[in-house]
Amino acid sequence: MRLRFVAIVAVVGGVGLPAVAVANPYEVKKLQVISGPSPFAAGCPGAALDETRIAGAEIEPAITVNPAHPRNIVATWQQDVGRGAARSDLIGTSRDGGKTWKRVTIPGLSRCTGGSADVATDPWLSAGPDGSVYFSGAAIFLTSDPPPAVLVASRSHDRGRRWSAPVTFAGPSVRVEREVVTADPTRPGHAYVVWWERDALMPFVGSTHQFARTTDGGATWSAPATLDTAPSGALDQSAEILVLPNGALLALIARLQLEGAGAVQQLFAVRSQDQGRNWSAPVQVASQPVAPIPDPETGDALPNQDLTFHSAAIAPDGTIYVAWDRDSTATTGTIDIVKSSDGGRSWAPRHRFPASPPSRSSRRSPSIGVARSESSGTTTATIVSVTPRGRPMSGLRTPPTAVARGARLTSPDHSTSGPHRGPPATSDSASTRGWRG
Repeated sequence: MRLRFVAIVAVVGGVGLPAVAVANPYEVKKLQVISGPSPFAAGCPGAALDETRIAGAEIEPAITVNPAHPRNIVATWQQDVGRGAARSDLIGTSRDGGKTWKRVTIPGLSRCTGGSADVATDPWLSAGPDGSVYFSGAAIFLTSDPPPAVLVASRSHDRGRRWSAPVTFAGPSVRVEREVVTADPTRPGHAYVVWWERDALMPFVGSTHQFARTTDGGATWSAPATLDTAPSGALDQSAEILVLPNGALLALIARLQLEGAGAVQQLFAVRSQDQGRNWSAPVQVASQPVAPIPDPETGDALPNQDLTFHSAAIAPDGTIYVAWDRDSTATTGTIDIVKSSDGGRSWAPRHRFPASPPSRSSRRSPSIGVARSESSGTTTATIVSVTPRGRPMSGLRTPPTAVARGARLTSPDHSTSGPHRGPPATSDSASTRGWRG
């Protein structure tokens, strides 16, 4: 996927709360390029199907802000995408709030960086309270059919400049898919990872979500444990872990359920009070039918499994917000938001906000973050939605003509909890999750 981006920002304070005030809209016209020429332009000797990779093709960015060093921003993305995945996942790190960036590799992740895997994919990041930054990703071996993958983690103790050799926490297996790592915001050295497993030939039979944790800063990981098993006729698709203010873990899991000739998307929440050893029964967060939407240019069905790529954030008072885009036509839709005020045990009805300006279906990809102002006593939820404009462009290469627009809405909040741990609209695990392109 190669896009030119326009960022559309809507800031909604206290979603579902009364007495909302609206400030003046604003624009941000200067966006920073953090990727650049491929460090692997000459290819990766010995990697299977390397000739299919395109130098400079970049997708699936993820980003985190370091709570111990707030001006330290770390990003990751797939570099040189082609058949099977990318030549490697790359890291970009900034120590000056995003003004300048340095790109580095993770040693041993793929053949391009000294490893044995042919390709890498599914990068994710999260930073802990001690300044450690955790990476998770998948490394795939293409010489077998079907190709097995290992899910791996790496860590950096110097704000993303140097990374440890990858540690495998799942696989090799042909079943593993899309892992997401979360650093615990209050327990240094603790982090959690969740992923889904399925049979590629019979995906709607026996798919599961799996969980592992580290308590030693990512040096070792616990044996995989089943977090959830989908019923027959359903496919568990993606998940993420949030850490509540009381230390409990909340997992948000997406599921696709077959119903007759159609299907329904579902989002569930499950809780753990003992660091992931035991989990509650799933509670439904949202549900919506999957409706095929044709591309007006080609007639092909556009992907619109929007609950799979949701974004979630926790406010300082423990309120949980989840956002996703819901398409109604190829160019129109809404950004939907739900919230829970009791740790995910129950969820309020969804609120819908028009996704504007119109853009092609499936490309709004909202990200949500929450912050509290101690001086004004308000809580503000920031929603960033990305839509394409103009000629195609590589995933992280945002053009200088791109514009971010928004309006700030705030609502009184009488929470007595501590301050927000990072700026909104990043994947800082203490406050926001899910910045993924």
